[in-house]
Amino acid sequence: MIERARRRKRGVAQPTLAFSASSCHVFTMPQSLAFRRRLRAGLVVVLASLGAHGSLTAQSAGRVSAPELREVDALEGTVVDVVGKPMRDVEVYLAKTNRVTRTDANGVWRLPKPPVGPHVVVARAIGYMPYVREVIIGSGANETVDLLLRRYPRTLTAVQITARSNAASADAEVQADRLIQMKVSTGRLFTRDQIVEQRPYSLAELIQGIPGISVVRGRGEGQGSIIATSTRAGVGSSRSADGPCELQFYINGTPIDNEAAATLDPLNFRSVEVYPQTTLLPGLPSRADKCGAIVVNMLRQ
Repeated sequence: MIERARRRKRGVAQPTLAFSASSCHVFTMPQSLAFRRRLRAGLVVVLASLGAHGSLTAQSAGRVSAPELREVDALEGTVVDVVGKPMRDVEVYLAKTNRVTRTDANGVWRLPKPPVGPHVVVARAIGYMPYVREVIIGSGANETVDLLLRRYPRTLTAVQITARSNAASADAEVQADRLIQMKVSTGRLFTRDQIVEQRPYSLAELIQGIPGISVVRGRGEGQGSIIATSTRAGVGSSRSADGPCELQFYINGTPIDNEAAATLDPLNFRSVEVYPQTTLLPGLPSRADKCGAIVVNMLRQ
């Protein structure tokens, strides 16, 4: 009490407590004019610094850069069934390449010195649904790939099982053909691992910031639509008289409209292929008024 009285007598500012519903702050009564000027100057520097940092963060967050690739010693993993039991003698290969191997008694497989870049890994065995998984070899994220095989329903005949297996393998070959475009031209592949890591709320959020395209959410009933347009020089103006040329959306190779693309749940995506430029892509029907493509490959049900 005596010390407080002495401080009050000398004119030293006393701390005043101000409470809010969310936080507690300590304020002091104004002291000298010089002190207030120094405080104001310090706040200006801090706010300017925060503003610059926020701007850089927003710019970097809004641009999706492709991963840098490096050579790897091997691509390897395991194959198991639905109960987690290792499967032996399962064929594992990279679609559209001559890289093929088989699992050992422990379900382990290994492909030495695989080519870097986006690829399609396929695992297949008689009586089981082929397992297809996209990887980006050399990105540091997919050098160990674990695969799971499920049996076909017992209601299917041997002829039906063979037909379905051949169709799945053929689809993997076609997709691998498309991914070659990313090596010789432009494009971006989002693998299942990347999608799970990013946890986007929508397809628009996932593809936002890819060089070569602009993505906006359109208005409409329900969740509206997604409009992706090409920003590449010389692409779009000659293909669409009404403005920038839009990219075509696909689900498993089937064209869908912008409204349907907005309703897709990224949790069900196996992978997403993005091709910003106008090009003929294997397995995809093209339209004269569209430029490029965004292909959503769904997880099998």
